[in-house]
Amino acid sequence: MTNRYDAHRRVRSPMDYPAPLGNRRWILLFLIIALVACVLGAVIVPAGLGYIVGSRELDEQRHEAAILHFNRGLGYLAENYPELAAAEFDVALQYDAAFESAREKLAELTTPRGAGTPAPQAQDRVAATLFDESRGLIAQKQWSDAILRLEQLRTLNATFRAIEVKPLLYQAYVEGGKEAVAGGHIELARERFDAALALNNGNPEITRQRDFAALYLEGKQAVGYNWQIASQKFGLLYQRDPNYHDVKKQVFEAHTQYGDLAAKTSPCLAAREYDSALSVTQDAAVANKRAQAMAQCRNIITNPPTPTPIISPTITATITATVPATLNGEVYAYKITPTLDRQCVSGIGTLSGTVRDTAGKPIANAYVGFATDGVPIVATRTNGIGQYQFTLGKESAAIMLAVLAADGKTPFATLATIPYPGGYNPGCHIVVDWQRVQ
Repeated sequence: MTNRYDAHRRVRSPMDYPAPLGNRRWILLFLIIALVACVLGAVIVPAGLGYIVGSRELDEQRHEAAILHFNRGLGYLAENYPELAAAEFDVALQYDAAFESAREKLAELTTPRGAGTPAPQAQDRVAATLFDESRGLIAQKQWSDAILRLEQLRTLNATFRAIEVKPLLYQAYVEGGKEAVAGGHIELARERFDAALALNNGNPEITRQRDFAALYLEGKQAVGYNWQIASQKFGLLYQRDPNYHDVKKQVFEAHTQYGDLAAKTSPCLAAREYDSALSVTQDAAVANKRAQAMAQCRNIITNPPTPTPIISPTITATITATVPATLNGEVYAYKITPTLDRQCVSGIGTLSGTVRDTAGKPIANAYVGFATDGVPIVATRTNGIGQYQFTLGKESAAIMLAVLAADGKTPFATLATIPYPGGYNPGCHIVVDWQRVQ
């Protein structure tokens, strides 16, 4: 008998039944493997393509370099320098071993051709040509080309007319260095002066020029990064040679920027830096900054917030100046003089000088005082012959010095700004003389 439900029963496919547990695991494993393969393909394929492209670019660059040296070799051949040409063809093959044109040319030059000219004679002939060309280039003041030819000559045959080649090469390096300075290529100038000194280190002028270039480069390296160092290096160079390239512009900018930086926390130091900038170039904007910094500095000195010393870094350059100053109707002028002949090895410096009247006679028992940022005035009196002296420590500081009123506290309106380099640095003994002029 047929079940009444049989008519409505549907025939099920295999998909209607759940897969066995083992089959489901294999399906899951297949999906995971496929996902990993996709991820690895996304990473490895681009990387592989990048490697292929990069390798091709490198091959192209090497082939271009090979062509460059190959063409140089053809140029040497045209100038009848087969030895130099062979060297260029060899270098071309080092860049591209499959460069058949270079291989053929090198083979032509290296294949024996019977009773040809012996190699030593050929080298002497090339060396003689290079030597003559070098002398001609020096006569024309073409220093770079002369250096190139002379160095090629020394590479080819270091003993060829060596007594004559050395002074020629020295001259080319020296004059080439000066030419580089004039063109603003200071790094090249230093390299050429170094090369000249390697040939002859007994010329103090060339040593001085090398040191100038080194100072300039050290200053440029500090620009925008450490204005204190920049002002030090450019300031020292400006003292030694104020006409060196654009050092006047550089030292003005460095002192101004360092002053702007110091003005935020140390107005006395800022005033000193602005003074240094104005001693190089007069500028209304900097003069206004200097006036503001000086007013703040005087306020700090006369009304110190705390007795805690705040020593600020300074430069070793000292500027000699004479500036009028008023005090109770009296007018004084001062002159700062560094004593560079005295050694600074003990960490102790001095600040000394003499106070004189309008007739130039010493003033006894006059008050003189100095202060740094945030430090009250330290005062002393002149002795019977108008002399005073302060002992300074090993740390550098921006010092403000003044002849004081009878109370031993009140300075006159304009203060002497003194950069103290520290007790271990040259210039640690400073003389500041005062004279009443009205």
